[in-house]
Amino acid sequence: MKKRFVCSCCALFLIVLLILISKPGLAAAETFVLKAVTAWPKTAVENKMVTTFTDIVDQMVAKKYPGELKIQYLGGPEVVKPADQAETLQRGVIDMLFTAGAYYTNVLPEIDALKLTDYTPSEERANGAWAFLNDLHEKKLGVHYLARLGLNVQFHLFLKKPIKTADLKGLNIRVSPLYLQAIKGLGGNPIAMPPSDVYTALERNVVDGYCWPIVGLREYGLQKLTKYIVEPGFYRVPNPLLVNLKTWNKLPQKLKNLLDEASVEAEKKVVAEFAELAKQELPILNKEGVQTLDLPPAEKEKFLKIAYDEGWKDIIQKNPQTGPELKKLLTKGK
Repeated sequence: MKKRFVCSCCALFLIVLLILISKPGLAAAETFVLKAVTAWPKTAVENKMVTTFTDIVDQMVAKKYPGELKIQYLGGPEVVKPADQAETLQRGVIDMLFTAGAYYTNVLPEIDALKLTDYTPSEERANGAWAFLNDLHEKKLGVHYLARLGLNVQFHLFLKKPIKTADLKGLNIRVSPLYLQAIKGLGGNPIAMPPSDVYTALERNVVDGYCWPIVGLREYGLQKLTKYIVEPGFYRVPNPLLVNLKTWNKLPQKLKNLLDEASVEAEKKVVAEFAELAKQELPILNKEGVQTLDLPPAEKEKFLKIAYDEGWKDIIQKNPQTGPELKKLLTKGK
């Protein structure tokens, strides 16, 4: 009798244990770790954008799903060279990448169109641009386009010599692929070089100017060798946040929803934060001797028309199927 009672208790214990294990939320939750890399060194101002995002994610995870999701920052260019990061993400060596569109135009030339957008990241979600770009990323790269933590902050032309018109003939301008076509269209002589070489190039008169966002300029000390910041600003800083598609598909729906929610919040917050930083930065640059050179209205209009016409011309030539649709989605009034 006693033996039967013990056996019954053991059986009951096993049944209860199986029920507990089978019920979601009662067993220990799995922790998903996303290994992340950025295109910039840890101390760079650009990394503030992704830090805003990860802070929001951490707060949401702690509140909703403690211990279930962690973004592990591995580093920047010292871990993987920026030009190799997109391929590293595609192969699944890393799970998340925060980068500049210019670093992976070789595998997705359409991403270059983001510099020409007339919209904020939030507006791109509303008008279908985000969905279109995500579809391109997933089908062509095997990568999920999570967010655009780029800014409404524009690029400006910075010069050692003044100009009076939208004409850069005779001037050597440091370029990246991002604004190469604009500088060529404006008549400048484009000279490609990495950001770290710009200071020396200015010092040695190899270049007469360069393009840069207002925010982050002083990190390189470029204001010491710059005399003018030209108005108007043009293009926008397009920095996508990407996730390996296999990694994304393995996440539970609740964590996908959390990352989407964090992305929407971060996109708005980053735009506001950097707009404020840009406002603060211009008076500092002026105080350090960089004068604002405001082109006449007609020349401003000409400057912008050339920059955007040349930009879209290049995009559509390289992407005849998708380029026109991107122009429609990213341009107001189209």
